[in-house]
Amino acid sequence: MKKINNLKTLLLIVLAATFSACETVDFGNTNTDPNSPSNSVPSLMLTNVQRGLSGVTAHRTANLYVQYLSNGQYDEESRYQTLNWSTDGSYATLQDIKQIITINSNEDTKTGAQAYGSNGNQIAVATILKVYWYQLMTERWGYLPYSEANDAENNTKPKYDSQENIYMGLFAELDSALASMDSGNGPDGDILFGGDMTRWRTFANTIKMVMALRLSNADPATGRSKFNEALSGAISSNSDNIQYTFLSEDTNDNPWQDHFVDEGRKDYLLSDTFVDKLIGSGTNTNPEDPRLPKYAQVSETSSVYVGAPYGQSNSATANYSFITSNIINKGDAPLMIYTYAEVLFARAEAAAWGWTTENASSLYEQGIKASMEQWGVANADSEAYAAANAYSNVDDIAYEKWVSLYLQGYNSWAEWRRFKAMGTEGKIGLIAPGDLLSNATDIPQRHGYSATAASLNEENYNSAVSAQGSDDLDTKLWLFK
Repeated sequence: MKKINNLKTLLLIVLAATFSACETVDFGNTNTDPNSPSNSVPSLMLTNVQRGLSGVTAHRTANLYVQYLSNGQYDEESRYQTLNWSTDGSYATLQDIKQIITINSNEDTKTGAQAYGSNGNQIAVATILKVYWYQLMTERWGYLPYSEANDAENNTKPKYDSQENIYMGLFAELDSALASMDSGNGPDGDILFGGDMTRWRTFANTIKMVMALRLSNADPATGRSKFNEALSGAISSNSDNIQYTFLSEDTNDNPWQDHFVDEGRKDYLLSDTFVDKLIGSGTNTNPEDPRLPKYAQVSETSSVYVGAPYGQSNSATANYSFITSNIINKGDAPLMIYTYAEVLFARAEAAAWGWTTENASSLYEQGIKASMEQWGVANADSEAYAAANAYSNVDDIAYEKWVSLYLQGYNSWAEWRRFKAMGTEGKIGLIAPGDLLSNATDIPQRHGYSATAASLNEENYNSAVSAQGSDDLDTKLWLFK
């Protein structure tokens, strides 16, 4: 009996020791939420967010919409086969951006976050990226969750904000970002500008200028005001051009090089629409526009510049011109986000509308020359082209801007829709193919929401469609009506 009592006593002591030890024992990460802001590294998230720009700068479908390119054998993409486009990846990026801002704002985490740059500068950079992303998104889909987005803990069915409200909100966020910049260190993990806050200020003002001009048809009074606020801070030379710089390594190389070299596919060609415009009054060996030899290669079979028929199957790809080998065969070839030429053409147009007192004709000529310089055209050729294509009206600006935005698909698509709404698209003259898919009736004006959008957030989806118009490719957005 005594042995039994001793065993019971020993067991109670062991159990008591075990449970009391639970207060101090280290269980590693068993009870740690890996998604908690206190465990996230803002520099790593910033790099991840910026790497997402890779796909934006090389988006193929948008470059087909504005007819820089034609398909090879499979023509469905240039006939607008895809109706539904998912926003999931974009909102995942926005969640990372939100985390960066939260870490640098929260009293419990912001002091530790200063190891990666000043709180104000990290918040500013994250906010600028948020604005860039949302601008891109609303110009694709229109109405979207914005004011209630990325708050799954409290709201799994966010309302869809109007494009107008999103735009006004983004202007306010840009102003907040500019105001939050300080003299402290720029953010670590910044693969765009290496933490240079002067460059981020230029980026923010350039976004603001571009967004302001987008309002030229929908809300010109606000557009004029915002444009002038940004005017002195936007890109001011080709050395300021904002680009995504790729690496030669496969982990972060140019997606065009991936497609043509690594994947071995040759299904994107220059379109006949674009090539014929640039040949102009010249020939297919000596085009009028000296940018064509910088943009494209001659046909492998004929050694001349030949555009592939747009919206058709072009299986004999060797008969047509490909994108310049300096892009499709070069892993570290940069791709542009915003350029000096775009800013100059924006300023020329603003002057033409009376938004500024600048000279439209002079800025138009400077825009042409900046585009030529960007692509390495000889000064003599640039001067000759500019002299032969003098400014007469806003249609000229629209055309030259379209040419200068080569391969900047999303940006060019938004501008083409705005030109169309303003009635200045005439010299560009894009015409949709005859046999379209997805019930489209013309060049797409927007992207349809994801196929699951209606079932996941039915009430708010229906409200958005009721206010904006049918969830198809034809519905014109507020900016472009």
